[in-house]
Amino acid sequence: MASTGAAPGRERVAWWGVAAVLFAALAFVAYTYVGTLVLGLFVYYATRRIHRRTRRRVQPPSLAAIVSLATIAAPILLLLGYALVIAAREADEAVPNGYTSALEPYVDAAWLQDPQQVLADLVADPGRLGSLGSPENALDAASTVASSLGVVVNVVVHLFIALTVGFYLLRDDRRLAGWVRGEFVGRGSTADAFLTAVDRNLEAIYFGNILFAAANAVVATVAYNALDLVSPAAIAVPAPTLLGLLTGVGSLVPVVGMKIVWVPAALYLLAVAAATDPELLWFGVAFAVVTFVVVDTVPEVLLRPYISGRDLHVGLVLFAYIFGPLLFGWYGIFLGPLVLVVAVEFARIVLPELVRGEPLTAAAAAEEPTGLDAPDPETVVPDDGDAEDDGHAEGGDATGATDDAAASPDRAAEDAPDGGSGDADESTAE
Repeated sequence: MASTGAAPGRERVAWWGVAAVLFAALAFVAYTYVGTLVLGLFVYYATRRIHRRTRRRVQPPSLAAIVSLATIAAPILLLLGYALVIAAREADEAVPNGYTSALEPYVDAAWLQDPQQVLADLVADPGRLGSLGSPENALDAASTVASSLGVVVNVVVHLFIALTVGFYLLRDDRRLAGWVRGEFVGRGSTADAFLTAVDRNLEAIYFGNILFAAANAVVATVAYNALDLVSPAAIAVPAPTLLGLLTGVGSLVPVVGMKIVWVPAALYLLAVAAATDPELLWFGVAFAVVTFVVVDTVPEVLLRPYISGRDLHVGLVLFAYIFGPLLFGWYGIFLGPLVLVVAVEFARIVLPELVRGEPLTAAAAAEEPTGLDAPDPETVVPDDGDAEDDGHAEGGDATGATDDAAASPDRAAEDAPDGGSGDADESTAE
């Protein structure tokens, strides 16, 4: 009889052991592909606001998710294609004999000048195929192509995985959120409040970055084309539209930002002016000054505070983008903000009550980090929006559904039929 009573305990321990093994295996996979998974999470949050509107008009849900992803992927692919075309054209003009000179070590590039003649000669005398290039050079070329192809395939596979992660999160995020709430954390619990706050801030940061890059691309494109219109005849802005689009993408680069694009362009204009006519140096200086003020400084001061949201301290976000890539590598630009958001929301919702030994609640026990650099409250009267935010931060509903529903009634009405899984905040469990 004693052994019968102990059996359930041993069985539970055994199942916990199985759970530990499975968790370790999943953790190993996640660690191995952490960059790809974090990129997929970024794709999801950067596209989620677009998907909320797309799914109302496009059915079935899988097609809506594909259309939403295409709105982000298509401009990037077009930009890369445009950049490759421009780069190929410039490289062909820069090489004395065009693209054929790069092929000379491997093949008789003169044969490539007239493909029809090559085909006619090979049909008449197939033995001449060997004259197109030696077997050793052909093997070297094949080896180089194979190694380069391996890198390209590896990048494509990781991008495919990231897009797949984003696709399934877009399609099934509400089901996942409802399942986690119903089976693990519970609606209105501290964990629910914590995950909802993390979800909200990640969306604000990731989607805000995309909007800011797009806004910068528009401003830079207009500014560069305007400068090109007034440029001297002997000097011009190189590919102003492409340069403007790349400047917008450069705003996503940590630490240096868009300077990685416009500073080399300014140095190029100064070098061309110095080599052509020193009197034209004024245009290179004007390009640098206008770009620094209109493209780099004004959007950073006026646009970013409104685009990126106000839930996190700007300095903390800056450090996340600086230290993230330094600590984790290329994917640190996505993982850094994720770590920051999780740490800040834990300190705001959970940590104060743990330190004080109080019961855990869904209400935030600390103020938003933005209060650290706010003006003196005695001299500033909060507006209705600030009061509403404070009520949400300290107040009742842990899921954040109330304020989201008020901000978007259509979205709340759309989610209502899903019951528990169709919560208006559509937060996903991390």
